[in-house]
Amino acid sequence: MRLRSTAAAALLASFALVLPTAGQSLANDRHDLGEIHYRFTDDDGDVRRRTIEPADLDTCYRLTGTSRNHPAFAVQNDTDALVLVFRGDSCGGEAQEVLRPGEHARDLNARSVFLKPDEHHGGHHDGRDDDWDDEDRSVVRPGQGRAMTPGQFMDDVFRSIG
Repeated sequence: MRLRSTAAAALLASFALVLPTAGQSLANDRHDLGEIHYRFTDDDGDVRRRTIEPADLDTCYRLTGTSRNHPAFAVQNDTDALVLVFRGDSCGGEAQEVLRPGEHARDLNARSVFLKPDEHHGGHHDGRDDDWDDEDRSVVRPGQGRAMTPGQFMDDVFRSIG
């Protein structure tokens, strides 16, 4: 009986030491897909710039800050993926525009984007338009975690131990 409680205590202590580093390890598994930049006009008529750092492909991202009355009018794709631009806020209907890595579009009416793998492109677009580099941009980081089963979690925990 005493052996079981000692083993259980040792196991719990090892988890206490491993879990903080396992969380960092899981966060580092996130792929850096690049950024999506967009512009919209707020309620006061001021032009706002925002950036999304997408976490996953095959995912819809709402362009935060936009609304039905104030959609994004310009989008730039600085990711490794194709960016499909949609009028609605849930990537429904037909795409208004499809942007390859490095491309941008203006005169849009956009509220969401969908990322698809681009088999013809190997890396981030490095040459950004200077007018997208303004200081008043804010960064949105949706969905930075990833879903996993308990078995995958334990595998990652033991992999981080060595």
